[in-house]
Amino acid sequence: MDRYTHFEDLSNEIFFEIFDYLHALEIFTGFTSLNKRISSILQSIPLRILILYDHSRRQVDFISSHLTFHAHQVISINIYDKIRDYTSIIDLLFHRHNFTNLESCVLVANSSITKLENVIKRIKTLNKLVSFGICAPNDYNISTIDRSDLTRIMLMHKSSVHSIELHYRYNYMDMSNYMLIPSNLISLKLYISGSPSTVSVYSILSILRLCQTIRYLGIIVRQNDQIENNNS
Repeated sequence: MDRYTHFEDLSNEIFFEIFDYLHALEIFTGFTSLNKRISSILQSIPLRILILYDHSRRQVDFISSHLTFHAHQVISINIYDKIRDYTSIIDLLFHRHNFTNLESCVLVANSSITKLENVIKRIKTLNKLVSFGICAPNDYNISTIDRSDLTRIMLMHKSSVHSIELHYRYNYMDMSNYMLIPSNLISLKLYISGSPSTVSVYSILSILRLCQTIRYLGIIVRQNDQIENNNS
């Protein structure tokens, strides 16, 4: 006689493996309130948040409602700031939730103005953060003040951080005011941009002087002649 295995008959180990392949939105959409056993498992699994451009505000609010009780389980975040029907998703989530166990954070500043005030506040308290990356496709996506504050916070972050990628234009003229970068930082990618009077080979040397333990260093250098001509 044929035997059928019911979904509820699967072991906890198999459920953990299944959830390891899913993002938080998929998990909460498909498995919330199925039964007490599943709910118990959901209380202990690591969560990964993925919000892309084609997601909706309704989906963001749905996952945010569940993060009220699960934010401490989030270990990975990959967020677009602008989705199909809303902007400022990054600021919204970091304002609502404190991701105390966050290990990896990737942000895409694709809205006209991406607010990073709450991100900067939270990062100061993230003692388990290992990898951080942010990409701004255009110059105006991140304000000058936020670029300065985020750069300083990340390069002066506690020693848990191993990898940093800051893909927005910044002149790094204030690098001389920074203390030595934490010894656990092994990968650093930066985008140096400014007028010829502020960006040169010495900009790179000032970074190398601080990055004493870096194994992988990627630097994009761009001199903006238009800025120089406008100021002359």
